[in-house]
Amino acid sequence: MKTFKTMVLAVAIICGTALNANTTEPTEPSSKTTSAAVKRAMNVELANLLAEPNFNVEQTTSVKVSFTVNSDNEVVVLNVDSKDASIEKYIQGRLNYKKLDSKALVGQTYHVPVKLESTL
Repeated sequence: MKTFKTMVLAVAIICGTALNANTTEPTEPSSKTTSAAVKRAMNVELANLLAEPNFNVEQTTSVKVSFTVNSDNEVVVLNVDSKDASIEKYIQGRLNYKKLDSKALVGQTYHVPVKLESTL
């Protein structure tokens, strides 16, 4: 019975120590880095990078682009939600590893709708 009590006490101490050691609280991104002005500046930069496609867009198309920003403040395209391979290649070619002037959060995934207007 004495060894059982000792084992229960040891397990309680180990569990308590493990739970106490893992007390990191999630951090909220500061409002300065995710302000509306930064998001607008980033949208303007992306629009400038995607201006004037080098192919004819037959019909107005909307796609969703997922990207992140690396430590060098470069765009890394993760996904282009499009069935048209030429649109996907165009967006990845124009955005991938292009340096941004605006300060985005490093490592955060951004989802941006992109609308390509018909040129016909």
